[in-house]
Amino acid sequence: MEKILVNIDFKQDSAALLTKAARLALQHNARVELFCCCYNRSIKHGYLFDKAEEQKAEHAYVRQIESRLEALCQGLQVEGVEAEFDACWNRHTGEGVVRKVLRYQPDLLLHPVAPHSRIGHYLFAPVDWQIARKCPVPVLFVKNTPWPDHCRIVACIDPLHEGDQRALLDRELLSRSRGFVGDEFTELRVLHCYNTLPHEAIFDEHVVTDYEALQDRVEKTHLSTCNGILEEFGLSSDSYLVDIIKGEADLTISNYARHNQVDIVAMGAVARSVLDRWLVGSTMEYVVDHVDCDVLIVKHPDFVCPVAE
Repeated sequence: MEKILVNIDFKQDSAALLTKAARLALQHNARVELFCCCYNRSIKHGYLFDKAEEQKAEHAYVRQIESRLEALCQGLQVEGVEAEFDACWNRHTGEGVVRKVLRYQPDLLLHPVAPHSRIGHYLFAPVDWQIARKCPVPVLFVKNTPWPDHCRIVACIDPLHEGDQRALLDRELLSRSRGFVGDEFTELRVLHCYNTLPHEAIFDEHVVTDYEALQDRVEKTHLSTCNGILEEFGLSSDSYLVDIIKGEADLTISNYARHNQVDIVAMGAVARSVLDRWLVGSTMEYVVDHVDCDVLIVKHPDFVCPVAE
């Protein structure tokens, strides 16, 4: 990890965000750039007939934001972090942040996240979800919960996902999660959740009579598939760092994070249609909304960013 981009939202408290950015930067000897995508509706609509004055007002507003970023930068530099800052004028914050990512090419984006309204996140696509869906580099959604001296990160893998037969996303997820691990800094755990066919959903009498055998085959398939990936990272399902649990992914991950004092949940982002998200929701969105810890979102290696620089 060489470059970290931190998205600053001055409507939120940035103390926890900057503390975590500094900790990661010092651990990896990485550079940090603070970025703010700013826009003021009053300026945009206050100079309808004077374009030159409107541009002057925009530049003055951006300079104000830059001065605030510079002050935050100086705080990081005092801690020994190599830090810079940048600001741009863009009414579409999500795309503005993604375009900055395309220009700066960071290894990680830190983004502050606040609670969402369920209607808002489906109909109006808040900035958080736009960034989660479109950002080509891993995104760490940062909350105000502080990190302890010894952090715990759990990578949530799904090697039997039908859209990723070679489990490339899980390998990328484990690699990125391992990148957070340092001496006395982070413990990496692995979680896999799976479902089996409910007994009441089986209508074939031959299958009903052999239901336990069917369950056993499903469990063995999940175990063997997980182990095939885990052994590449020196792990196995027998390790105390690995948990394979039967249950719905969204609820299981949220409960696991709460009961195991997890500090970062790492998940792969899987593309879904708007209709799918409206009808069945998204595991990623549910987890981000329902855990108190930070959430790391990792894209598939073949992901193509839909935003042009």
